[in-house]
Amino acid sequence: MGIVIRCMYNNQGWKAACLKPGEDWECKMCFVSPVNIKSPKEEDEICSGLCWERYICQKYRWGCTPKGGTFARAHKGMKVFFAYKHLLADDYTIWATTKVTSVDTYPMQTGVEFEDGYAFIHFEPFDQLPRDQWVSGLTAQQLVGNVWRQGRFRYIGKDREQYLEQLIQGNGAGKNAVAQPPIEPDIGSITSVELMPNVRKRLDQIAQNEGRTVEEIIREAIAEWLRARES
Repeated sequence: MGIVIRCMYNNQGWKAACLKPGEDWECKMCFVSPVNIKSPKEEDEICSGLCWERYICQKYRWGCTPKGGTFARAHKGMKVFFAYKHLLADDYTIWATTKVTSVDTYPMQTGVEFEDGYAFIHFEPFDQLPRDQWVSGLTAQQLVGNVWRQGRFRYIGKDREQYLEQLIQGNGAGKNAVAQPPIEPDIGSITSVELMPNVRKRLDQIAQNEGRTVEEIIREAIAEWLRARES
């Protein structure tokens, strides 16, 4: 199992605040979708917004959203794919990969306003891939196997992880993702317990809003419950 993290574009290699974000088309998502607490200004020479993107490749970590949540199913050694979404095309570009080194089991108090109260996932040191290895034009279906509305990360199965690795290596779709991912097998029902109609309706609504499957939501809830029992 791997994880895909959806972040904003950064024109400094995800190592510093963006330069002149108001003049960089790739930065436009930050103006229509505030990154965290503070949005940038069109006239900024150096971005005044607050975001985790500016130090992904320096601090090598990413916070779990929504605030207060944890990466319940993440584990050391898990493969990580970073992707950002384009404003108008509604597609994604993979710009880096790495592996998980550790996962916070509870929200942290770092003393930094826009970090406090988040649990972070931590990575092996890495840089953005060379530009000719970036994979552009990915639909959400190709990237994570479903529509992607809310949330900043998605867990993926081994088949899709291998598919994304092949795209980065140029086997299949090359620089632009045009090949279709393999069809993932039906893993069956996660539980034989029949859900109450009102519970099922609520789960269906959450799944639709977030662009996820009900089974994925249940698996994550079980993992978080088990982690809480162990702490």
